[in-house]
Amino acid sequence: MKKRVLSALLAPMLLFAMAAPGMAAEGGDSARRLATVTERVKSTLGLDTQRYKNFSGQLTEGELAPTWRLSWSGEDGSLEITAAESGKILSYYLYSDDENRDDAPLSLPKRDPARAKAAAAAFLGKVLDSYESVDLEDAADQSVSLRQTRYYFRGTVKLNGCPSPLSFSLAVRSSDYAVAQFRRDSMESGYLGSLPAADFRTSQSQAEPLLRSTLSMRLEYVLEDEGNRAVLRYLPNSIHNFYVDDASGTLVDLTELYEGLGESDRKGSESMAPETGADASAGGNGLTQAERLGADKLKGTLSKEALDQKARAVTQLGLDSYTLASASYREEELEPDAPAIIAQLSYAKRVEDGTFRRIVTLDAKTGGLLRVYSSRPASSDEEGKVSEDAARKTAEAFLSAQQQSRFAQCAAYAGDLGNQRENGRYGAWRFQYARQEQGYFFPHDQFTVEIDAADGSVSTYAQSWSKNVRFDSARGIISEEQAVGAYYKTFQVVKGYVAVPQKLDLSNPEHAPLAEMGYRALNSLKLGWQLSATERSVLGIDAKTGQPVLREESSGRTLTYSDLEGSQAKQAVEALAEYGIGYAGGQFRPEKQLTQLDLAALLASTQGLVIDPDNLAEGDADRVYRAAYGMGALRREDRNDGKVLSRLDVIRCLLDAGGYGPAARLQGIYRTDFSDAGDIPDGLLGYAALAQALKLADGGRLNPGQSAARADAALMLFAFMERN
Repeated sequence: MKKRVLSALLAPMLLFAMAAPGMAAEGGDSARRLATVTERVKSTLGLDTQRYKNFSGQLTEGELAPTWRLSWSGEDGSLEITAAESGKILSYYLYSDDENRDDAPLSLPKRDPARAKAAAAAFLGKVLDSYESVDLEDAADQSVSLRQTRYYFRGTVKLNGCPSPLSFSLAVRSSDYAVAQFRRDSMESGYLGSLPAADFRTSQSQAEPLLRSTLSMRLEYVLEDEGNRAVLRYLPNSIHNFYVDDASGTLVDLTELYEGLGESDRKGSESMAPETGADASAGGNGLTQAERLGADKLKGTLSKEALDQKARAVTQLGLDSYTLASASYREEELEPDAPAIIAQLSYAKRVEDGTFRRIVTLDAKTGGLLRVYSSRPASSDEEGKVSEDAARKTAEAFLSAQQQSRFAQCAAYAGDLGNQRENGRYGAWRFQYARQEQGYFFPHDQFTVEIDAADGSVSTYAQSWSKNVRFDSARGIISEEQAVGAYYKTFQVVKGYVAVPQKLDLSNPEHAPLAEMGYRALNSLKLGWQLSATERSVLGIDAKTGQPVLREESSGRTLTYSDLEGSQAKQAVEALAEYGIGYAGGQFRPEKQLTQLDLAALLASTQGLVIDPDNLAEGDADRVYRAAYGMGALRREDRNDGKVLSRLDVIRCLLDAGGYGPAARLQGIYRTDFSDAGDIPDGLLGYAALAQALKLADGGRLNPGQSAARADAALMLFAFMERN
């Protein structure tokens, strides 16, 4: 049996702790206990709850320990806190009606990362115990957006200055720098026994070679960036979770410990509801050009009946006992820039325990088989009658028939040895075949086939294949040992507390109640040494240079430009770009005359829709105009993509989008100090006056009829959004 990494869902289920004896009786009746824990919580946080009109407390007498949910509410918001009986804060949620920024159009949010971090540190100083601490990262590097309302902090709770499995998360509002959200793991409610003193016996030099021995790598071709060049790279195999036990100085496989505790019996896969759809048809009467073009895409597609015949002709699919339930057609990009029409046929087979489903996807015009997916009732326990060898022969014969030339370039692929599911489990045999070049696998191109262990049919078929790939030479590569050494350098060996599972001792009277509730194990905290990654995203080791290949992290700035030097709008454009406001494409073209489409695109970017007006994709213009209409900046009847806007046109659109339009259109109440006020058209004096008050226009002249440039729009928009 191959080793498998257990689901992440298993570990949390093993985090059990014994409630302190007599805790349930502390404080007497529930009302008195509620009053006590409320006082403790308010004292810990220094809460003033006078503004809340309503309060309630909910007690959960859990299997492990009691917890309290305290809820306050009033006209302007609410507060909810979960706490242990001791008053220890486990979660904290502050809700305020005025936090949502949707009612503040075209306004830049407040940003003070240092203040947010200070607020987080102050809150944690209140809720953490004396032996607990955290390392807060700076918030300055957090990506920003126009509607950002919170700074987020998360990490590990240190115990006695050492890393631990306990985590926390916290959010600080940018409006007033109040903590709005907090959650933490608790040692008391999650682990058995007391916390060991941080007195280590095993040295780092003893732990290092043991942990290094757990690393292994495989050499494969991978696509470089997003191009079509494939390079050789050493990839890390998933490893079991190891630690070096401090008490014994030995290497311990935590994954094996969890596996030894057993798993719940899982049979089959989750049922997937078939996609439904009607047979596509379209007539020509009364159709618009767009509708006719859309309908034309379905020309030449085979009927549901013809496609059903094509699918059933592939006898390995075992569809004789299945009934066609539905067929749907849709457009899908099977290859880059090559959209095609695919048909998805949903088959069903009723059995006593439920319904078997088989989803077959075909090319709607040729009937070529693209992929297969199957699901079975969770309760199904059909006996497997097909051997692994027989299943393999079926899979290979199927692939030879479906993909003869491509399959000839492939070989059986094991992949990540540490991350494989056990073959034959869940009622199917699974086989993978990957393309080979110069003796090395290129798993980007591969076929996956699953054979039903009950009837030998093909229950799953998936494929991935690329064209025009250029494979780098296999000469001059480093050894696996060298690669593992380079990979090991991306870790550090750290000491700390490790969650270690233990079976319940049924002879222990304190464990017996947990066993009766169905628990079989619990965790305790032990001292140990583990590998900790120094780099967050190591993709592998370059097979020729021996250097780690890191995943590119996105910078905080969403947009950058190469043509702003010397422009008076440089500062404003870059400031807007920090919030993702501007144009895609890498050039702003500040001196270009501003068209209505340019302005619509600039305003649409405040809603998260960023395009390049000089390089439009299909539908881009319509999307940005819809955004501008929704903001109130333009009316549908006024659309004129290529119209060059005046400075006053820009002002009017900005003020309308910002909600100032009704006030600007009031007559007889405005005056301006612009020397060219006489050039302002009738009915628009209010817009000019508000522009002067909001500092959208500098100097003594407005130049209302002057053609605006993109730089003018950026300067005005930035000034408007900074008004608060």
